[in-house]
Amino acid sequence: MKKTIKIEGMTCGHCAGRVKKELENVCGVTSAEVSASDKKAVVELAHEVDDAKLKAAVEEAGYTPVAVE
Repeated sequence: MKKTIKIEGMTCGHCAGRVKKELENVCGVTSAEVSASDKKAVVELAHEVDDAKLKAAVEEAGYTPVAVE
């Protein structure tokens, strides 16, 4: 199962790395591919994870989650 998170505020690879680290710390996330240029993260999930938890992880990294699809 995959979800895509649109994110505002990332400008470089370092930003994407911070978001990736926080997302991969969420229980149920098996991997995260984050692109600052595309302003999104695609997360692979082992099981259903509440969108609010994914958004909170992005906020913890210091960025603004716009939508989870």
